[in-house]
Amino acid sequence: EIVTQKRSLKVNLRRLIMSQPEALLWKNLKQSLPSHWQHQRIENRAGGGVPDVFMCAEGISWWVELKIGKTSAIKVSAFQHAWNYAHHRAGGSSFYLVSPLEGPNLYLFAGDQGKNLMTHGIKSNGSGPVVPCLWSGSGFGDLVPRMLSIARERLSKYMIESSWVGVGDQSGSGSGLDDSGRGNSGLDS
Repeated sequence: EIVTQKRSLKVNLRRLIMSQPEALLWKNLKQSLPSHWQHQRIENRAGGGVPDVFMCAEGISWWVELKIGKTSAIKVSAFQHAWNYAHHRAGGSSFYLVSPLEGPNLYLFAGDQGKNLMTHGIKSNGSGPVVPCLWSGSGFGDLVPRMLSIARERLSKYMIESSWVGVGDQSGSGSGLDDSGRGNSGLDS
């Protein structure tokens, strides 16, 4: 029983040590967000791969998985990869925000790049990271508007490609309103 307690203590200590840089990354990101943006840190100890942070601004929402790298290797769990990949495929926006312990740069990757980050981390091929990087820089000032811009572009592209049509609207305009501006349920009154 003592051996089990020691092992548990080591695991908890390791988690605490690794969580400190991630907590600092979150603190710095949070401080750089405009005050009118909604943001929520998700403390998910049960697993399931749900990202660390939810954000919403200007009607656009996205998720951010915070990652700290001791080396160029990035630890992405299978659950994190699966959640982000499925969210991306469904048209949602999610990102991996990576901060190496050594060096000032931050790296932003699309949510569908989890498997590539698992394999390659942030290794460079001479002209930049091997995994396609959406943004990199040394501060949060450019990062924050870039995340919103990417999420907005993704939503616009997804909506155009899916060519949505309003329920009960035979014209295909998608408005769901009749000529008077009232709702058109498609039922005779």
